[in-house]
Amino acid sequence: MIDQPDRQITAGTWFAGCILVLLLLLCVPLFIRMPLATDVVLYDVQAETVLKGGTLYRDMFETNLPGIIWLHMLIRPLIGMSSDALRCVDLLFLTGTVALLMLWNRRNQLSVTGMLWVGITLYAFYFSLSEWCHFQRDTIILLPTLGALWMRRKQLDRLCEEKSPTALSLMGWAFLEGLLWATAFWIKPFVAVPALCVWLGSVWLARRWRGVLLDWTGLLAGGLFLGAMGIAWLWQTGAWPWFLETFLEWNPEYVAARKSGWTFLRFAQFLYRFYPWFLLHLFAIPLALIGLKDCWVSRRKAGTDGEPAPGQRDETLLSLLYLGWLTQSLAFQHLFDYVHPPSHLLAITVIGGYLGSRYRQRSLGWGWKSGMTLFALLVVLTFPSFKPERARLWKTCLTQSSNAELKAQLALLVQVDWEDLEAVKQFLSAQNLKDRELHCYNSTLIYLYPELNLQPATRFGFFDSVLVFCRKHREDLHQAIEDSPQKFIVTDLIESGFNRETALATPENPAQNLPPQYPVSLKGAYPWSQPVVFRSGRYLVHQVQRPLGKFVAGGFVPAESDVQKFLKRQRQQQAKDKAQ
Repeated sequence: MIDQPDRQITAGTWFAGCILVLLLLLCVPLFIRMPLATDVVLYDVQAETVLKGGTLYRDMFETNLPGIIWLHMLIRPLIGMSSDALRCVDLLFLTGTVALLMLWNRRNQLSVTGMLWVGITLYAFYFSLSEWCHFQRDTIILLPTLGALWMRRKQLDRLCEEKSPTALSLMGWAFLEGLLWATAFWIKPFVAVPALCVWLGSVWLARRWRGVLLDWTGLLAGGLFLGAMGIAWLWQTGAWPWFLETFLEWNPEYVAARKSGWTFLRFAQFLYRFYPWFLLHLFAIPLALIGLKDCWVSRRKAGTDGEPAPGQRDETLLSLLYLGWLTQSLAFQHLFDYVHPPSHLLAITVIGGYLGSRYRQRSLGWGWKSGMTLFALLVVLTFPSFKPERARLWKTCLTQSSNAELKAQLALLVQVDWEDLEAVKQFLSAQNLKDRELHCYNSTLIYLYPELNLQPATRFGFFDSVLVFCRKHREDLHQAIEDSPQKFIVTDLIESGFNRETALATPENPAQNLPPQYPVSLKGAYPWSQPVVFRSGRYLVHQVQRPLGKFVAGGFVPAESDVQKFLKRQRQQQAKDKAQ
């Protein structure tokens, strides 16, 4: 059995190393100065609320398990609240993940050069993603997941190669692995699907039922231990009853809403943003299935007492993790970009291991070489950091910290008009607001809370999202705004349904300072009937006057022309009723 890969350092190794260094030098400064996604800022707001004595789920609504908030509670007091600092932490998580993936195929004789090219591809993929995908739960949990996968590999070695491993070693190693799986589960529970795939595959590979039973006992003990610790925290902080209410009464509606998001148009937009990287699945899925089939065949040929080679076991575990992850991301989750980077990272590793093996055997045909060349060309042509307008910002990113202008230039997914939002922030800074006196109606406005050091007016940080996804709880949302001491409301016209042209249009009368299609005739509708005291582009600041009014339609702002049509129909109906 050959247990070490080819360690020879060649000119190709030095070339790949130089490419990796140059890629990091180019991309890291640009990456660190990019803005944070709205979800990441929401976790910051939730963590800050708890750190200041608030209760999670009661004082800040959250549809997920609390693991990501715990992570923010741990790192934010250490690194501060800047977006740059959190992006540095994200880079550390990514580097740990890349290192574990690069080294995974070493027992399949992947050379140092091959490992470097896998690392280059992994980094290039992540640096090509929009800010919506960075420091998100799905990619964060890949690091503890890979740690658990490496422990699973070691455990499988022990079960397959040691004649009589001790119960203590089997259970102890499994307990630590269980802690890692549970860590990932507390951040995002969908990891249970690939975890189950990996464990069932290892059971089939080992076929030593006493060892498997000890292994399962240790895994379960580790998972239950960390699960109990998390529940104890929820109970001790008073969050437990609110946690149960959220998951039993609110979450079913939120989960059911995923179906409405899977439309052809949204899926096409998703593929466009992940182009050309999504093409990797067309090769990784067959390769993973072929690897599983080959392992099955060799396992049957070897008989009951035979064991697959270590490299083949590694290939099987990686294939199971990849296929399980891809399945849960497509079958059970919302069609959000941040869900899918881990499956792409695993696909790169699956393909990299196969190509490295074929290259070592000198059996890499012209088809594969042509495909690799074409794919590399597509990556270069679409890679964000190679675009001149972005590359010119490299020196600025080295010498300046993030600001509104730089964020606007570096953002790859334009969810926010940063300079206009900065003007809103300056206006609100002069109002001497206190906690809970500012209500950011749209999720894209979440940045205002930490930058103004204010707690939200209600416990719903993503107010409009909850209004859309949890329609049965509209009365709870309305009661929350009625009970809050809010003095100002900020709205985002584009996020609320206007297109960009309509939202940014200027009125004929400059004193009005509202888009021509703003529904000035709409009365009693929250928040649109509240008077606008400041406008910056697509953003409006409303001064609160009681009564607040009711929600209209889906919570989106209607155009003035639509309001007039509605009023006309209403008058016609009233006239018809009088005539009768």
